[in-house]
Amino acid sequence: MKKIYSILSRFLLVFITIGVVSACEKDNTAPIEENNTTDPPTGTVETNLNASLMLQLVNAQRTKGCNCGTTAMPAVAPLSWNDQLAVAALNHSTDMYTNNFFSHTSSNGNTLGTRITAAGYKWSAVAENIAMGQKDEQAVVTAWFNSEGHCKNLMNASYKEIGAAKKGSYWTQDFAAPQR
Repeated sequence: MKKIYSILSRFLLVFITIGVVSACEKDNTAPIEENNTTDPPTGTVETNLNASLMLQLVNAQRTKGCNCGTTAMPAVAPLSWNDQLAVAALNHSTDMYTNNFFSHTSSNGNTLGTRITAAGYKWSAVAENIAMGQKDEQAVVTAWFNSEGHCKNLMNASYKEIGAAKKGSYWTQDFAAPQR
């Protein structure tokens, strides 16, 4: 009986770890001027998620501020939705789903910056959150805010725009500041 309990405990631990832990990648550059628009998603990109809800959940926390781990993050301006970033996010989630891997580096070796540029976005700063296994937008946004690195991406005032998508159980959020 103890052996079964031990196996079940390990399985549960692995499942929880896979569902909550995801990696962060950040290309650092200088911040750009403030953009206070929060344009709703245009609906021209099929993201396989509720883009309006994703934007609402993220911006609700950004405008209140929060603690990312032990770091107090002040309230910052809300993000605007960007369809080019959503395309980059969808392409990455689809790649991870199709090729059964979980990483910020694409199966062909492309980096986040390369993927966002390929989607037609001219950027000065980018970051990405990925996750796997969450059942809905609320669960994945909560997981990201509960992870210090992901939370810092979400609360970074340098980023002005966001795009997000999912394929299967693979979620991707891309953040960027446009070139001036």
